[in-house]
Amino acid sequence: MPTPSLASLPIRRLTLRDLAACADLSEDRGWPREEHKWGFLLTAGRGYGIDDPDGGLVTACVVTEYGPQEHPTLAAIGMVLVAERHARQGVGRRLMRHVVAAMGPTPVTLHATPNGRPLYEEFGFKVIGRAEMVCGPFTPGGPRPTVATRAATAEDLAAILRLDEQAFGTDRTHIVTRLP
Repeated sequence: MPTPSLASLPIRRLTLRDLAACADLSEDRGWPREEHKWGFLLTAGRGYGIDDPDGGLVTACVVTEYGPQEHPTLAAIGMVLVAERHARQGVGRRLMRHVVAAMGPTPVTLHATPNGRPLYEEFGFKVIGRAEMVCGPFTPGGPRPTVATRAATAEDLAAILRLDEQAFGTDRTHIVTRLP
């Protein structure tokens, strides 16, 4: 039986059952596995992907909406990945077209890697800033802090949600309450 063309493979919603396949896709592209991040995003947002007939995923992404559930004020597309062996064959473009259409009039944002930026610009996304990821163990040092800090508790949640909405500009309760 011949392998179906990538264009004929359906885009479907991803669930937590796809966690390992999403993490495998991350590793395939040289990203960290970060199963905890995939789990968080698949729970808080909506995952989309295309199954690879040979196993795993051809492509995946997650959309996280902010604001009222019935009328989100903003959506963020993240974790957009295409398996190395399927790269540059139009699947990322097809997935983005599907996701952007699904968002309708809701404004959409994303963080782009240098590889993804040309594709996103085709969809009208503009560069408005730069983000940098820094990882590693924290080593305290330098001058003694002048402000005392402490771990947040359940009693702090209402104040944290108010501050987050002021800073972000819309309600993200469904995200903040899922943080560890």
